[in-house]
Amino acid sequence: MPVIARLYVIRHGETEWNRARIIQGQADSQLNDLGETQAAMTGEALKAIHFDKAFTSDLSRASKTAEIILQHHADVLLVKDQALRERFMGKLQGTKGPANPSEPSLESGEAMLERSVGWYNREIVPYISSLADNPDGRCRNILVTSHGWLISSFFKSMVATGVLECTDDLLRASPRLPNASLSVVEYSTIGSGSEQKIGSTVVQYGDASHLTGTQILRDNADMDALRS
Repeated sequence: MPVIARLYVIRHGETEWNRARIIQGQADSQLNDLGETQAAMTGEALKAIHFDKAFTSDLSRASKTAEIILQHHADVLLVKDQALRERFMGKLQGTKGPANPSEPSLESGEAMLERSVGWYNREIVPYISSLADNPDGRCRNILVTSHGWLISSFFKSMVATGVLECTDDLLRASPRLPNASLSVVEYSTIGSGSEQKIGSTVVQYGDASHLTGTQILRDNADMDALRS
Protein backbone atom coordinates (compact mmCIF):
# COMPACT_ATOMS: atom_id res chain seq x y z
CA MET A 1 0.00 0.00 0.00
CA PRO A 2 1.88 3.10 -1.18
CA VAL A 3 1.76 6.07 1.21
CA ILE A 4 0.44 9.05 -0.74
CA ALA A 5 0.37 11.63 2.07
CA ARG A 6 1.16 12.28 5.72
CA LEU A 7 -0.60 14.74 8.00
CA TYR A 8 1.62 16.14 10.78
CA VAL A 9 -0.49 17.62 13.60
CA ILE A 10 1.37 19.55 16.31
CA ARG A 11 0.18 21.16 19.51
CA HIS A 12 1.62 24.63 20.09
CA GLY A 13 4.64 25.15 22.33
CA GLU A 14 4.38 26.12 25.98
CA THR A 15 3.01 29.49 27.14
CA GLU A 16 3.26 31.21 30.51
CA TRP A 17 -0.47 30.54 30.96
CA ASN A 18 0.21 26.82 30.46
CA ARG A 19 2.88 26.99 33.13
CA ALA A 20 0.67 28.98 35.55
CA ARG A 21 -2.35 26.72 34.84
CA ILE A 22 -4.49 29.63 33.65
CA ILE A 23 -7.43 28.83 31.38
CA GLN A 24 -6.55 30.03 27.87
CA GLY A 25 -9.33 29.00 25.51
CA GLN A 26 -9.20 31.51 22.67
CA ALA A 27 -7.32 34.17 24.64
CA ASP A 28 -4.26 35.07 22.57
CA SER A 29 -1.45 34.09 24.93
CA GLN A 30 2.12 33.99 23.63
CA LEU A 31 4.79 31.30 23.60
CA ASN A 32 7.27 31.61 26.46
CA ASP A 33 11.01 31.01 25.97
CA LEU A 34 10.61 27.28 26.52
CA GLY A 35 7.72 27.20 24.07
CA GLU A 36 9.87 28.78 21.38
CA THR A 37 12.63 26.27 22.15
CA GLN A 38 10.13 23.42 21.83
CA ALA A 39 8.94 24.76 18.48
CA ALA A 40 12.53 25.03 17.28
CA MET A 41 13.25 21.45 18.36
CA THR A 42 10.13 20.29 16.51
CA GLY A 43 11.28 22.18 13.43
CA GLU A 44 14.68 20.54 13.66
CA ALA A 45 13.06 17.09 13.91
CA LEU A 46 10.96 17.80 10.80
CA LYS A 47 13.45 19.77 8.73
CA ALA A 48 14.00 16.91 6.26
CA ILE A 49 10.26 16.72 5.51
CA HIS A 50 9.13 18.50 2.35
CA PHE A 51 5.87 20.18 3.33
CA ASP A 52 3.40 20.84 0.54
CA LYS A 53 0.76 22.56 2.64
CA ALA A 54 0.68 24.18 6.09
CA PHE A 55 -2.27 25.23 8.23
CA THR A 56 -2.48 26.76 11.70
CA SER A 57 -4.88 28.20 14.20
CA ASP A 58 -4.71 31.97 13.93
CA LEU A 59 -4.00 32.29 17.67
CA SER A 60 -0.43 33.47 18.29
CA ARG A 61 0.80 30.48 20.28
CA ALA A 62 -0.09 28.13 17.42
CA SER A 63 0.87 30.36 14.49
CA LYS A 64 4.23 31.24 16.06
CA THR A 65 4.94 27.53 16.57
CA ALA A 66 4.21 26.92 12.88
CA GLU A 67 6.32 29.88 11.78
CA ILE A 68 9.32 28.60 13.75
CA ILE A 69 8.93 25.10 12.29
CA LEU A 70 8.64 26.53 8.77
CA GLN A 71 11.90 28.44 9.06
CA HIS A 72 13.32 25.30 7.43
CA HIS A 73 10.69 25.51 4.68
CA ALA A 74 10.67 29.09 3.43
CA ASP A 75 8.69 28.29 0.27
CA VAL A 76 5.63 26.92 2.11
CA LEU A 77 2.56 29.14 2.46
CA LEU A 78 1.11 29.11 5.99
CA VAL A 79 -2.69 29.39 6.04
CA LYS A 80 -4.26 30.68 9.27
CA ASP A 81 -7.76 29.45 10.06
CA GLN A 82 -10.07 30.28 12.99
CA ALA A 83 -11.60 26.82 12.72
CA LEU A 84 -8.39 25.41 14.27
CA ARG A 85 -8.68 27.54 17.41
CA GLU A 86 -8.94 26.00 20.86
CA ARG A 87 -12.34 25.61 22.50
CA PHE A 88 -13.76 29.01 23.42
CA MET A 89 -13.88 29.11 27.22
CA GLY A 90 -15.97 32.27 27.53
CA LYS A 91 -15.87 34.03 30.88
CA LEU A 92 -13.46 31.40 32.22
CA GLN A 93 -10.59 32.61 30.04
CA GLY A 94 -7.86 34.19 32.15
CA THR A 95 -9.02 32.44 35.35
CA LYS A 96 -7.97 29.31 37.19
CA GLY A 97 -10.08 26.22 37.84
CA PRO A 98 -12.02 24.52 39.15
CA ALA A 99 -14.79 25.99 37.00
CA ASN A 100 -18.47 25.47 36.36
CA PRO A 101 -18.84 23.14 33.33
CA SER A 102 -22.31 24.62 32.76
CA GLU A 103 -21.02 28.19 32.35
CA PRO A 104 -23.29 29.51 29.55
CA SER A 105 -20.51 31.39 27.74
CA LEU A 106 -18.60 28.14 27.07
CA GLU A 107 -18.44 26.79 23.54
CA SER A 108 -19.83 23.26 23.61
CA GLY A 109 -17.49 20.37 22.97
CA GLU A 110 -19.77 19.33 20.12
CA ALA A 111 -19.43 22.76 18.47
CA MET A 112 -15.62 22.64 18.73
CA LEU A 113 -15.59 19.17 17.22
CA GLU A 114 -17.97 20.20 14.45
CA ARG A 115 -15.74 23.05 13.30
CA SER A 116 -12.56 20.92 13.43
CA VAL A 117 -14.14 18.10 11.43
CA GLY A 118 -15.65 20.67 9.07
CA TRP A 119 -12.17 22.12 8.50
CA TYR A 120 -10.78 18.64 7.83
CA ASN A 121 -13.52 17.86 5.32
CA ARG A 122 -13.03 21.21 3.62
CA GLU A 123 -9.23 21.34 3.43
CA ILE A 124 -7.78 17.86 3.83
CA VAL A 125 -10.24 15.35 2.36
CA PRO A 126 -10.40 16.91 -1.16
CA TYR A 127 -6.61 17.28 -1.27
CA ILE A 128 -5.98 13.68 -0.23
CA SER A 129 -8.60 12.45 -2.69
CA SER A 130 -6.84 14.33 -5.50
CA LEU A 131 -3.66 12.33 -4.82
CA ALA A 132 -5.20 8.91 -5.38
CA ASP A 133 -4.01 8.84 -9.00
CA ASN A 134 -0.88 10.90 -8.40
CA PRO A 135 1.39 10.20 -11.41
CA ASP A 136 4.72 11.10 -9.78
CA GLY A 137 4.19 8.83 -6.77
CA ARG A 138 5.68 11.35 -4.32
CA CYS A 139 4.27 11.42 -0.81
CA ARG A 140 2.72 14.79 0.00
CA ASN A 141 3.14 16.22 3.52
CA ILE A 142 0.80 18.56 5.40
CA LEU A 143 1.65 20.51 8.55
CA VAL A 144 -1.06 21.55 11.03
CA THR A 145 -0.54 23.38 14.33
CA SER A 146 -3.40 23.73 16.77
CA HIS A 147 -4.34 23.22 20.43
CA GLY A 148 -4.46 20.34 22.88
CA TRP A 149 -8.18 20.02 23.51
CA LEU A 150 -9.14 20.43 19.86
CA ILE A 151 -6.52 17.96 18.65
CA SER A 152 -7.36 15.26 21.20
CA SER A 153 -11.11 15.63 20.63
CA PHE A 154 -10.65 15.49 16.86
CA PHE A 155 -8.52 12.34 16.91
CA LYS A 156 -10.69 10.48 19.40
CA SER A 157 -13.85 11.26 17.43
CA MET A 158 -12.35 10.38 14.06
CA VAL A 159 -11.05 7.08 15.40
CA ALA A 160 -14.33 6.28 17.17
CA THR A 161 -16.30 6.88 13.96
CA GLY A 162 -13.90 4.81 11.85
CA VAL A 163 -12.65 7.68 9.69
CA LEU A 164 -9.13 7.11 11.03
CA GLU A 165 -7.67 3.76 12.02
CA CYS A 166 -5.66 3.62 15.23
CA THR A 167 -4.74 1.08 17.88
CA ASP A 168 -6.25 1.63 21.32
CA ASP A 169 -2.80 1.44 22.86
CA LEU A 170 -1.56 4.39 20.82
CA LEU A 171 -4.37 6.70 21.92
CA ARG A 172 -4.13 5.58 25.55
CA ALA A 173 -0.37 6.21 25.62
CA SER A 174 -0.93 9.98 25.55
CA PRO A 175 -4.19 10.79 27.34
CA ARG A 176 -3.04 14.43 27.45
CA LEU A 177 -1.07 15.89 24.59
CA PRO A 178 2.16 17.60 25.71
CA ASN A 179 3.09 20.99 24.30
CA ALA A 180 4.77 20.69 20.89
CA SER A 181 3.83 17.00 20.67
CA LEU A 182 3.45 15.38 17.27
CA SER A 183 0.65 13.22 15.86
CA VAL A 184 0.88 11.74 12.37
CA VAL A 185 -1.73 10.28 10.00
CA GLU A 186 -0.64 8.25 6.97
CA TYR A 187 -2.84 7.98 3.88
CA SER A 188 -2.39 4.95 1.63
CA THR A 189 -4.09 3.67 -1.50
CA ILE A 190 -5.76 0.27 -1.17
CA GLY A 191 -6.76 -1.76 -4.21
CA SER A 192 -6.93 -0.44 -7.76
CA GLY A 193 -9.31 0.79 -10.41
CA SER A 194 -12.94 1.17 -9.38
CA GLU A 195 -12.16 -0.72 -6.16
CA GLN A 196 -9.44 1.67 -5.04
CA LYS A 197 -9.85 3.27 -1.62
CA ILE A 198 -7.73 5.50 0.59
CA GLY A 199 -6.84 4.20 4.03
CA SER A 200 -6.13 6.65 6.87
CA THR A 201 -4.03 5.39 9.79
CA VAL A 202 -2.74 7.19 12.90
CA VAL A 203 0.90 6.12 13.23
CA GLN A 204 1.99 8.60 15.93
CA TYR A 205 -0.05 10.31 18.63
CA GLY A 206 1.12 12.82 21.23
CA ASP A 207 4.76 11.95 20.58
CA ALA A 208 7.16 14.23 22.45
CA SER A 209 10.33 12.15 21.97
CA HIS A 210 11.90 14.96 19.91
CA LEU A 211 11.79 17.20 23.00
CA THR A 212 14.32 15.17 24.99
CA GLY A 213 16.07 17.30 27.60
CA THR A 214 13.29 19.87 28.01
CA GLN A 215 10.69 20.18 30.73
CA ILE A 216 7.37 18.90 29.37
CA LEU A 217 3.93 19.68 30.76
CA ARG A 218 1.51 16.79 30.30
CA ASP A 219 -1.63 18.44 31.68
CA ASN A 220 -4.12 20.88 30.22
CA ALA A 221 -5.49 23.61 32.48
CA ASP A 222 -8.57 24.21 30.32
CA MET A 223 -9.63 20.56 30.41
CA ASP A 224 -8.68 20.07 34.05
CA ALA A 225 -10.67 23.13 35.16
CA LEU A 226 -13.96 21.58 34.04
CA ARG A 227 -13.12 18.15 35.45
CA SER A 228 -12.11 19.29 38.93
